[in-house]
Amino acid sequence: GSQKLTQMQIIDNALLLILAGSETSASTLTTAMLFLGMYPDIYKKIQEEQEQIQSKYGRGCELTREMLDDEMPLLEAFIRETMRIKPLNSGAPRVTKEAIVVDGKQIPKDWTVFCNVLLTHALDPKTIETDGGSNMDIYKGFKPDRWLSEETKPSEWMAFGYGARYCLGANLAMAEMKIFLSIVARKMEFSLVNGTDNIKWQKLSIIPKPKDGTLIYATKNLE
Repeated sequence: GSQKLTQMQIIDNALLLILAGSETSASTLTTAMLFLGMYPDIYKKIQEEQEQIQSKYGRGCELTREMLDDEMPLLEAFIRETMRIKPLNSGAPRVTKEAIVVDGKQIPKDWTVFCNVLLTHALDPKTIETDGGSNMDIYKGFKPDRWLSEETKPSEWMAFGYGARYCLGANLAMAEMKIFLSIVARKMEFSLVNGTDNIKWQKLSIIPKPKDGTLIYATKNLE
């Protein structure tokens, strides 16, 4: 109808768009670029996947939704693994509708609780089975191939939340990240400017990302 948003509602929605949309995808891509630089063998496989798509549909072809959904299993696995090992720094708040008991501890009605995404991923029995205590280690536990088999696929993954409050922009975010990384893989070779032995992480970031912002040096234009 004719009802207008108040100034506070406009500010709230603007902040929501920035934090929930731009910041999260940009931070995840920043960390993804770090992992591509750390693992050139994985980057090579992603480039080969993109080469197969270009051979099938022609060079210069526009990326379609069908390509993003069906033709890039390795790239999707890479993004999912990035979001598994470096998810939200915090969790999503919920309010209990009634008193509940969790692990012998009572949580009263109307209390605010947080689900810890990082801890949920860390305690995933599937990744613990294959990697033990190193399942969240970026040097020992980063294995995108785990997503390509039902036997090794993580059983606990809530990078986009879970249930009725599942991220409304999840499909858009995945599409955006696939498009960006597809273009990078098709167009360039690169190396990391800084070393990877002692990576510093930004403390104030919704999604963890390297403190240096993942500085890269483009070494070759593939076009």
